Amino acid sequence: MCLATLFLFCFTIAAWSAPHLILAAGHTEPTPDNQSLSGQITSVGDAEFSVQVAKNKDISTVKFMVDDKTKVEGKLAVGAQATVEYRSNEGKNIAVHVIVTPTSGMNSY
Repeated sequence: MCLATLFLFCFTIAAWSAPHLILAAGHTEPTPDNQSLSGQITSVGDAEFSVQVAKNKDISTVKFMVDDKTKVEGKLAVGAQATVEYRSNEGKNIAVHVIVTPTSGMNSY
């Protein structure tokens, strides 16, 4: 009976500590947070596009890569307004979700 109690005690301790190990292992690789911005699309390529963003009086162009996980609502077109949710990976901006608002007189690609 003493041996059975010892096995039960060891099994209980192992079962309680397993979720903590899994939880700790899940936090070893932090996931990057998504960011977002809005602006006018200035160029569209095969797997990339650029958006011109105005912040205060500064204007900058931000380039985004598109992959098979990117969700695009609307059609990427030069001159259209876009809101882009993206993540940074190895110095590149990967578009996660793009919402395009067309404007008149735009060029589709």
